This record gives sequence, C-alpha cells and structure tokens, in this order.
Amino acid sequence: MKFPIDRDAEFGTLSTSRRSFILHSVALIGTFSVMPISSVFAEESPVKALSGMQQLAQFLTAKPIDAALAQRAGSALTITDANFPANLLKLSDFIAKNSLASVENLKTAPGFEGDLKTTAQQIISALYLGYAGDPVQLSAKDNVQFVSYTQALTYQLTKAYTPIPSYSRWGTGYWEKLPATT
Repeated sequence: MKFPIDRDAEFGTLSTSRRSFILHSVALIGTFSVMPISSVFAEESPVKALSGMQQLAQFLTAKPIDAALAQRAGSALTITDANFPANLLKLSDFIAKNSLASVENLKTAPGFEGDLKTTAQQIISALYLGYAGDPVQLSAKDNVQFVSYTQALTYQLTKAYTPIPSYSRWGTGYWEKLPATT
C-alpha cells in the first residue's frame, strides 16, 4: 500500500522526506521546550521583584495585609502593567533611601511623583477595590485582573455594620425565619 504523500515509499518504510520532517519536528520541539528555561536565567524574575510586596502593601495602607493577598495583587498588577515589577523596586528603594516611616511621610517626600506615585496608587487601588486594571463599561474586553472580593479593604471599613454585598453573615436562607425580637 502506498501513501499519497510519498509515492515512492512502500508501506511501513520511512522515506527521506518523512525522516527529515520527523527530525526537524523533534528539533523544533526540543528548542522550544528549552527556551523558557534559558529566558528565566536571562532576566530578573518578576516573582523575585514581588517578594517585598507584602511589606510595601502594609506600609502603603497602614494595615496588616495577608501575604497571599499581596502576592495576588502583585501578580495582577504585573499582568496589567509589564513595568510594575521594576517600578515596585524603584518605589521600595525610594522609601528605603529616604528612611520614610509612614505613608504620610511618603506623600510629602520630595521626588515622590511620576512612576513612583502611580505605582503606590496602583497597589492601594488593587487592595481596596479587589481588582487591578481599568474596567471598560459595557464591554466584554478590558484589562481587569481579579485580586479578591471578600478581602478587598473597601468592605473591611464597614464589616461590623453591613455584610459584603451578595454575602450574608447570617447564613443562607436567613430571611425565612422571623427574628426573635418580633
């Protein structure tokens, strides 16, 4: 039986054209499987740049921030802004070089403008709103990355008085039973 691809080859034998195709395919796959490993060593990893994210988030918000929340915020900000890891390091260096003790000192520090200020605002925004990026109204496409819903700092301000929207502190179906006071 003969294949239409290779009219000269018998069934079960590899012709030069098929053999070279297979060799080239294996070489190409091998090259692409090694490339990501070499690119990790070539550039500084964003994960390394985000290692100080929790301390910086706590400094900027003056609140205790969960490490996982800080990492999610840093990852989301890196996706929405490719320069975020470099800007994060610049902001950390600026705070350290100026020996700033609080966010209030940072706001009034000379030189706190441009990318430094934008980076600080991005971090605070991601932690308070629970997402990073800019939502586009009435559109299915935007660059928004989810960070957290229940841990968003906005809802922590009124936690003692109101439940997080669409969440009930009282449990599912709480409205079925009359309160004890009536």
